[in-house]
Amino acid sequence: MRRYSIFHIPALSFFSKKLYIDVAQNWKGTNFLYLLLLLAVCMIPMMIGMHLQISYFIDNKAPAIVNQVPEITITDGLVSIKETQPYYIKKTDSNEPLAIIDTTGQIESIEDPNTLCLLTANKLIIKNSKSETRTYDLSKVKKFAVDSKRITGWLHIGRKFLAIAIYPFVLLGFYAYRIVQVLIYAAVGLLFALFCKTTLSYEALIRLAVVAVTPCIIVGTILGFTDVSIPAFLYLAAALGYLFFAVKYISSISQVHEQTQIDSPDSD
Repeated sequence: MRRYSIFHIPALSFFSKKLYIDVAQNWKGTNFLYLLLLLAVCMIPMMIGMHLQISYFIDNKAPAIVNQVPEITITDGLVSIKETQPYYIKKTDSNEPLAIIDTTGQIESIEDPNTLCLLTANKLIIKNSKSETRTYDLSKVKKFAVDSKRITGWLHIGRKFLAIAIYPFVLLGFYAYRIVQVLIYAAVGLLFALFCKTTLSYEALIRLAVVAVTPCIIVGTILGFTDVSIPAFLYLAAALGYLFFAVKYISSISQVHEQTQIDSPDSD
């Protein structure tokens, strides 16, 4: 009979041997639903932090860049602006070009490593990395117009909804990562069980691995509010350490139980 529920795991996973025994012996399934709920809660502070960073950028950094954007129109696939070209949108902390608009053909590729994009008469070239650029063909665009005011409006809409919109996708990404991690830890748990001379099913070890990574997830969430960072290998060592000692303790309990049965008069 189960002694604990998933609501006990966040606190008791740090120290309770009885929790690990209960999870291994009395629970069913894999605990993946609990893992999803834990990540969903722990990611809320991260999303709040992301929202605050986006808001700070839009209020304090973006205006100096956005205000440099001229009125750009695309008609039947041809880009045009009223300003003299090449037109440079520059970084706020230096005089380096962040973006270039040139529909005259003088500039057809990004040569400056600090420049992120180039808008030509019918193409938008964006630098994804030092070695990779992506070109978007604008020749099929019938009519489009953008200026600094319109971009500012998009940014303010993004500030309101971006963190909420990407939350499910980020959650699913972290969830998939943690599932793979737990499956690997459970496989290592089979070796722990062999070393400790006990028998645990792979499903039980998955449940134990989910509980074992809980302290790491919680500590990582708390440290997210500070400037303190812990190397990834320490999280790995901590999770595997919890799993090992859980298996070891379960093994010792099983051995005591078996010895008790052997010594009992009823065993004759």
